[in-house]
Amino acid sequence: MTPPQPTPRQVLYALVAAGFVVVVMILTIGAAAAGLAPTWWSGSLALAITLAATWIAQNWRKTGSVLLVAIGLFVVWLVGTLLFAG
Repeated sequence: MTPPQPTPRQVLYALVAAGFVVVVMILTIGAAAAGLAPTWWSGSLALAITLAATWIAQNWRKTGSVLLVAIGLFVVWLVGTLLFAG
């Protein structure tokens, strides 16, 4: 038995979530390269990005959860980088 076809909304939300993860990855690399964030913070975010991307890739049809994880990752990057900058 084949699984049901994904809805256009599921595909769109998965792409939006993937976009958020890519943006956080670029921001993390940029902050690390510019010396704005400590090395341990950039390493922790690299691990979080990897875990989030893996989870999103496996559960992309769960639109609410996927968006929550992706946007939550961005918020964690934002707050953490502001707290640890300098």
